[in-house]
Amino acid sequence: MHQEKNEVGQGTTSCTIQDYYRESMSKAVDRARSVQEQGTVDLLFLTDPHHQTGGNQLRAAAAAVQAAGELSVDCIVIGGDLFENGEKAQALNARSEFMQAMRQASCPVFPIQGNHDDNSIYDYHRKLAGAPNVLFPVETYEELYRDLDGTVAFDKGNETGMYSYYDIPGKRTRIVMLNSVDIVYKIKSDGMLLQNGQWEYGFSDRQVEWVESKALNFRGLPDGNDWRAVIFSHLPIVQRGVKGYVDGEAGNGEKLWKVIKQNRKHVAACLFGHVHIDQVLYQDGIPMISTLNAVSCRNYNECPERTVGTDAETAFDLVSIHYPTGELRMTRFGAGQDRIVRFGA
Repeated sequence: MHQEKNEVGQGTTSCTIQDYYRESMSKAVDRARSVQEQGTVDLLFLTDPHHQTGGNQLRAAAAAVQAAGELSVDCIVIGGDLFENGEKAQALNARSEFMQAMRQASCPVFPIQGNHDDNSIYDYHRKLAGAPNVLFPVETYEELYRDLDGTVAFDKGNETGMYSYYDIPGKRTRIVMLNSVDIVYKIKSDGMLLQNGQWEYGFSDRQVEWVESKALNFRGLPDGNDWRAVIFSHLPIVQRGVKGYVDGEAGNGEKLWKVIKQNRKHVAACLFGHVHIDQVLYQDGIPMISTLNAVSCRNYNECPERTVGTDAETAFDLVSIHYPTGELRMTRFGAGQDRIVRFGA
């Protein structure tokens, strides 16, 4: 589906900032700091790195870790598609290497499940029975998510669903992280997967109910009426008007959106990846925001140039949410531009 350019680095295995990043990093941090204020919710959002072992997304990780530390962000969210697909051992190594680099940050780091992250495309194209290269949810949970239990709130009894939320009580903010590839992983009699996460997307009924009863339920919290949620997913929850890779609606997306719409007084914005393009659109007054892919690939003519060996080889957003003015102030490091997105104050 994607044709990535993810150049393998020259022994770039640790989080060290590249010389050609330094000036633009300093400027991006200064711009981001200038829009931070007392009480702003400060996040870093990086999505679609499609990392290959030893590849240049280790440089992106180094930049993200440094920026997060200098700005004292509340958390980092990685919007999915962590690695480039391949044999299972190769995929596991790439995922582990990238996440190890990101975990050097001085704040919590939250990965989200993307459509490439089950590695099912590798077996699908090779028609390999038994799904030998698929990364099943229980495996991914054990490696990436189990250690987050207690930091985030999972759906108890269904932790391998890999959706959760993280509270920032001092700022009355809940970071909600959804799984838009929450499908049934079962091997059929012919040895192939019943559903293939590469192209079959969905929010399970259980996840939708959890969003309604838990993630967007602030009753019982001090000042619960004043709490806001910032929702992250890999795919857009609904695709009306979305540009870029819109290769299939997520099942139950409309049902989930109805829940979000009913609770929109609490929802500041919905952020997503997958589409490999920057955009802002509004559904029922709620901003839906996509961030450019971190991987060094220009998928559309309207996207900025991507040049390996410059800061434009990657992209991520430094986000400050200012509730009194109803603004998400998004500072871009790498390819692309800064953005200000307004939401219901």
